[in-house]
Amino acid sequence: MDVDIVRSIEFNRFMNAGNGFLLLGILWLVFWLIPAFFLFQEDPRWGHNFAIPILFIIVGLAYNINKISCQTIAAIASYITIPTFLAFWSWDTATIIALIFAILLVLFYVLERIRKTEIINPKQRLKAWLKIHLMTFAYLGLVHMPLIFFLVRWLNPDPFLNYLPIEHHVSTSIFNAMLFILTILAIMERNIKKIGSFNIPKAGFIWSLLMVIIPIIAINILGE
Repeated sequence: MDVDIVRSIEFNRFMNAGNGFLLLGILWLVFWLIPAFFLFQEDPRWGHNFAIPILFIIVGLAYNINKISCQTIAAIASYITIPTFLAFWSWDTATIIALIFAILLVLFYVLERIRKTEIINPKQRLKAWLKIHLMTFAYLGLVHMPLIFFLVRWLNPDPFLNYLPIEHHVSTSIFNAMLFILTILAIMERNIKKIGSFNIPKAGFIWSLLMVIIPIIAINILGE
């Protein structure tokens, strides 16, 4: 088979919503560790931007690992978004908890690699159900971020100011709004790969790239 064809096939396999979340998490974390780190130094409340991308990375990795134990960890970890964005704890607590889940994911992945059967190995029917829906639960956990942003913090940010800054920036609003669409595409992908010529996994991946590009354009044009 032609090398270019093989590379094209491999790249097409990479283009899915799970890897979209992984890419978003990596780029988000790099952005706050390098160009935007001065904002954190000026106001440590921006530190939640270290914890949340770690959750995105966990979910993206779990998608690729495809083991029930690892995807269970990702599903549980994704709901850290709720106490974090309701300001139940500080950025450093959220980051430590996210890192603990990341370490657990790696540990269980290593254990799964050396075992002949999965650590969590239920009957076939339940196993098939978990393989489909655990990632759906993980996506639903992450989408609490824009839900809380628009339905709670946007209208009344004052109760959360101890641990979270006001984030009425255009780029932040765009990112949160676009996450709704990515979540829908990611959940659809668990059950349907194509609708006619519309490739759902590829659309999810492309949408995740736009979630990086469009907010950056907004920052450069509008300054926020």
